[in-house]
Amino acid sequence: DVQQWYDNPVTTILKGEKLFSPPSNLWITKDALAKSNGHQYLATSHQVLQLEHHIKTYQSPYTDIRDQLRRIEHKLLTEHSGFLIGNQCVDFQKQDGVTEMEESIMANQVERSLNDLLLEDELNGKLTINRKPIYVSCVSNFTNFLDLFRKTIRNMELGIPCVVLGRSNTVQHSYRWTELLTELLKEENIDPGMITYLSCTLEDIVKITTGCKEATGMLYTTSSRDLARTIKSGYPNTVASTGGPNTLLTTEWTTGVKDALRMSAAIECAGQCTALRHAVVPDGITAKDAEAMFDDTNA
Repeated sequence: DVQQWYDNPVTTILKGEKLFSPPSNLWITKDALAKSNGHQYLATSHQVLQLEHHIKTYQSPYTDIRDQLRRIEHKLLTEHSGFLIGNQCVDFQKQDGVTEMEESIMANQVERSLNDLLLEDELNGKLTINRKPIYVSCVSNFTNFLDLFRKTIRNMELGIPCVVLGRSNTVQHSYRWTELLTELLKEENIDPGMITYLSCTLEDIVKITTGCKEATGMLYTTSSRDLARTIKSGYPNTVASTGGPNTLLTTEWTTGVKDALRMSAAIECAGQCTALRHAVVPDGITAKDAEAMFDDTNA
């Protein structure tokens, strides 16, 4: 239903409630091809002040909510997987949201184990986890995997509040997973202040992030190198994953190596962020050898 994103606009979400704005703050959202695909209410100046107050004063009541978040994670990957894939497809025009969910399932298993070890070390007095609110700057294509699971759920299960930043385009699908996550948190009786969504202009997002620096933790972004450099200049506590180079180094030219090279180089068919960009191979391997490696690859 293409009308749904017009009738249910993107809004700021604060403490589980949607903050609607006057008609003058209602904007048209754009998909990856710059086509109109919905409505968005941008936060008013008063709402920006509310957001700043919440971010500066909110104290997480949790240190470990793994059980609740992992039940939510299971629902997202089963009951709601079609919803997530479909929204991304419509907004980003991406062809392979299924692969992204498969990668999420595999990566989540590893990253959950890392969090288990982290909490064990905290319990044993080896470290203290900083539970100041963190910012999640959403990417346009891999937001279900990188932003929803890796950045938001993994931090939140450690008791870290998450503030999801709106986008200037392809904003719809990242907002929709935030909206869904907010409802799933309520079902688990998790304090709604743990998740916040900033439906704001870029200027207001910069104002909030720079103005609340003393009260917040890391900002996580997946972006171009130029954008990462710009973000970090205003918010030094930024962890940025930037595009490539995804490089494989091998000392052998075996069937297994060639299979891995071919699969990684051809994944998603269009050089997306998980695709191989460089391979360092043994002396004597020629361009003809590389071409032959792809001879039986189907388009």
